[in-house]
Amino acid sequence: MKKYEKPDAVVIQEVSEGVYVASGDSGSGDCWTVSAKSVQDWNGAYHVFEVKCKHSASVEHISSASTVRLTFSAPLTDAYSEFTTKFSGNSVTIVRELHANAYKSGDTMTYKVWVKAADEATTKGLACQGATISCKKSVNVQGNGGDGN
Repeated sequence: MKKYEKPDAVVIQEVSEGVYVASGDSGSGDCWTVSAKSVQDWNGAYHVFEVKCKHSASVEHISSASTVRLTFSAPLTDAYSEFTTKFSGNSVTIVRELHANAYKSGDTMTYKVWVKAADEATTKGLACQGATISCKKSVNVQGNGGDGN
């Protein structure tokens, strides 16, 4: 570990269990913010959500990967995105390899995730109740990193 980074604690109402804490050199909310909103409640099989990630205006570094974790209102039976996606229970994890792209002030990335529950009514009623993001940072070889990289 390069340096200690204070963990983020996310409280999700109406969820009876689960603790998600991120710290260490992976980054945890100090450079990205994330939100997910419903853009289509039924496409014939899935509920479609748009994930929007925005980079901080005060931090510049190389972001070689990001991991988004979404928590939904009901258990899922399937989930996918254009990036590596895993699901378990009511949570989805999406890993987007950024191929060492440099993210600077206000850069954004937007993509979709398709989620499915046990039946059509439950799928249509899915709500995203929580979203977190962590960042895998790499050294900025240009030396312009506002965060010491």
